[in-house]
Amino acid sequence: KISAENIKGFDLDTRLLIACDVSGSMYKSISAKSKVMLYDVGLVLAMLLQNRSKNTITGIFGNDFMTYTLPKDSILRNVTDLRKIEGKVGYSTNGYKVISYLKDNRQAVDKVMIFSDLQLWNSHYNDKHIEREWNAYKKLIAPNAKLYLFDLAGYGQSPLQVLKNDVYLIAGWSDKVFNVLDALENNKSALSEIKKIEI
Repeated sequence: KISAENIKGFDLDTRLLIACDVSGSMYKSISAKSKVMLYDVGLVLAMLLQNRSKNTITGIFGNDFMTYTLPKDSILRNVTDLRKIEGKVGYSTNGYKVISYLKDNRQAVDKVMIFSDLQLWNSHYNDKHIEREWNAYKKLIAPNAKLYLFDLAGYGQSPLQVLKNDVYLIAGWSDKVFNVLDALENNKSALSEIKKIEI
């Protein structure tokens, strides 16, 4: 809770959608010597943010996107609760469903934060794609919204154009990831924040 209180990058009134990738590719250990998976990292980071914000939509995605109401004061218990329901959305990586949910329900938010390895695609083989859905959402519902893609695997590949139409990619993760978010939000140098991180 103390960590959550000190997260930088947005104020308490920011309208936020947090989406966690629970697809099959997220069941990858962060190192050969660890039992912690990318899946776990995404859920913990997301629940820290959810605890910090007053106005949050939280959900998980695989084949589909599903929202889930969680208490604000139970960060680790929320992680456990989300782990219990991950199979309900399937194991594909249909990230576009996150944006489609907002667009179809006409939900205006300030920020969308997706925690994933960004191996996003469309297993339904229709014409929907995350970039197309984002552009339509910005045009129709929330022109000032920003999309943050947290690439927890550090691949550095983006499923849509970064730095265009308010899309930002943060590849890799550490306890300093929110300092980078703060730098991006406040027109500071994200590179200077990255250089402060000890390797």
